[in-house]
Amino acid sequence: MTVSNCLLGSCFAVLAFATSTVAQETAAVANDVEVYDPKVFLESMVSYRSLALTCEDVIPGSPMADSSEILNFFNALGMVEPLAIDQRMQRITKRLVRSQSASICTERLKDRALNYGKLAIEYTTKKPKAWPAAPRILSGPWCRTASCSELSF
Repeated sequence: MTVSNCLLGSCFAVLAFATSTVAQETAAVANDVEVYDPKVFLESMVSYRSLALTCEDVIPGSPMADSSEILNFFNALGMVEPLAIDQRMQRITKRLVRSQSASICTERLKDRALNYGKLAIEYTTKKPKAWPAAPRILSGPWCRTASCSELSF
C-alpha cells in the first residue's frame, strides 16, 4: 500500500513520524551524515497490518495478534496506529470460498512479511538511536496446507 492508497489518517500518521526527524536531519546534514528516510519501511508496516486486518476473519489464527507489536510501535511514538481495511482484497475474499480466500491471504501476508523483514533490517541498522525498534511480526502458518483446503465454507 502506498501513501496515495492509504486513508487520510494513515497518511498523516506515517508522514508525521517521517517528518518528526527534521531536527535529526538538520544535524545529520551539518555533520555530512546520510539521513535515513523511514517512509518505505513505514508503508510496508502499515500495508502488512492492513492486510492482516482484512484477512483476520478469513484465515484461522490471528494475523492481527501476530503483528500486534506494530500497534506498540505507534503507541511508543504517541500516535494512533494507521489502520485500514484493504478494500480490494476484501472484495476478492468475499467472492471466493473460504479455503481460496485463506490461501490468497496467507500468500500475500507471507510476501508482505518478507518485504517488511528486509526493510526492518535496513531500518534497524540505519535508524537514529532514539527511534523505537522495528516491531516483530509472525507470518503464520495459519493453515495446515498451502492451499488451506482443510477449511470449509
